[in-house]
Amino acid sequence: MRNIFYIAQWEFSSRFKTRSFLFSTFILPILFSLLITLPVYLITYEDTVSTKLIGLINNDDNDLLEKLQNHLNQNYKLDSGSPEYIILPISVENSLLYKEAYDDFMTTTRQLDSLEVAYDDLKTLREKYYRSGTIQNKQYLLKKSYDELIRTREFKDLVQLDFEYYKTHLDSIYNKEARVAADSLLIQNILNAYLVIPKMVYRSSSIEYHSLKPGELLDSERMQKILNEVIIQSRLQEASVNTMQISHWLKPVKLTRYQLRTGGSAEWDFYIEFYGAVIGVVLLFMAIFTSGQFLFSSVLQEKTNRVIEILLSYASSRQIMAGKIFGLGFLGLMQVLIWLSITSIFVFFNLFQAGQIPYLNAENALYFLHYFSLGYLLYAAIFVAIGAIFSSEQEAQQVNIMLRTIAVLPVLLVFLFLKEPDSGIITFLSYIPLLTPYFMILKIAQYGIPLSTEIYITSAILIVSIIGMVFIAAKIFRIGILMYGKKFTVREVFLLLRSS
Repeated sequence: MRNIFYIAQWEFSSRFKTRSFLFSTFILPILFSLLITLPVYLITYEDTVSTKLIGLINNDDNDLLEKLQNHLNQNYKLDSGSPEYIILPISVENSLLYKEAYDDFMTTTRQLDSLEVAYDDLKTLREKYYRSGTIQNKQYLLKKSYDELIRTREFKDLVQLDFEYYKTHLDSIYNKEARVAADSLLIQNILNAYLVIPKMVYRSSSIEYHSLKPGELLDSERMQKILNEVIIQSRLQEASVNTMQISHWLKPVKLTRYQLRTGGSAEWDFYIEFYGAVIGVVLLFMAIFTSGQFLFSSVLQEKTNRVIEILLSYASSRQIMAGKIFGLGFLGLMQVLIWLSITSIFVFFNLFQAGQIPYLNAENALYFLHYFSLGYLLYAAIFVAIGAIFSSEQEAQQVNIMLRTIAVLPVLLVFLFLKEPDSGIITFLSYIPLLTPYFMILKIAQYGIPLSTEIYITSAILIVSIIGMVFIAAKIFRIGILMYGKKFTVREVFLLLRSS
């Protein structure tokens, strides 16, 4: 027992003050937390310093521009009180194609207008002939005016077809040239974005939003919200619904999310709950693999340098293995305790509103320690076995990388976990010993209510797995630690396990 204590003390003290331990304890968690949360902050951060110009290509004849601007002014303003968004209609007056199409359209429009006037005049004249009782050659005049009326109407119908063609052509040219002009204004950073309104917009369900930066999610979501308000209100007005009723019906509702927890319901925030749980899982991963990597390197170095032969003259292989596991286990425990102490300071003084995060409590801290201890013991036994089998760290890296990849799986599946935490695949993966600590930390943080049955089952699975893995590691370590320059095959590993 004394030998185990001395070895454990040596492993702990030799690693405690190293730069790698200090870096992984204090610097790496901060860097990782920033790496996770900073992109989200930058996406949602809105530095509103000036009014944004939103272009409008309106292919429909309506008053959407005025309504849209009024709704935006009511909902979004800068600190100075000026509008945050200004809707700017896209002009195509400088386009030669549009000018030509417009001239053709206006010529046809004037011709159609003159024909309509002439047609109305002929109808009035015929009515005058018909009502007059003293006019000479009445029947002749009626027949002559009728023939002229028919010719005028036929000509007017032909011109009406031309009018429809030139109107469609003009609209097409406007839409095309307006998009070119709007794209140019986007590239010059004059416009922040522009909208394309289709024909019959009040019956349509699609409006285009164009921007140079697709990541401007806040602006596009705001435009979608306001457009929905404007168009739905206009549809209701077309149905002759009272304006006051419309305003009452469309009054927005704020949704505040709550989650049932042990101490009662608590407000639920996606970013805090999601990224907090992910950071917790990654910290558990770092704690287990930091100590495990130290253990892994220690065994390989002492085997390569033949120091293990000297140690074996003072202690048995089981004592050496136990001392290394416990010594570096206490090192990892110290790392976790430091993190928990820093977290408790944040919670106690409510720094960055940490005291309002429901899952940062003493009970969950104990669960974190519990699953760290069990997870470390399981991975430590595996690392000891790997270190005894291989002769150099380069040879063992493939297995080491595979273990790390498996351990990261819960982070990769976190969206599936949030969507269906009780799904069959999540439950199945939670009972795989190598993944159990990570999935259970996710579940405990997210559920907020006791998971006593799952905690008992997973703890039992881990304990049984630890006992089995320690037994296997002890047999491999006893013989493999003294075998140099040899690459073990899977068959030879099984032979080591069968040896007495």
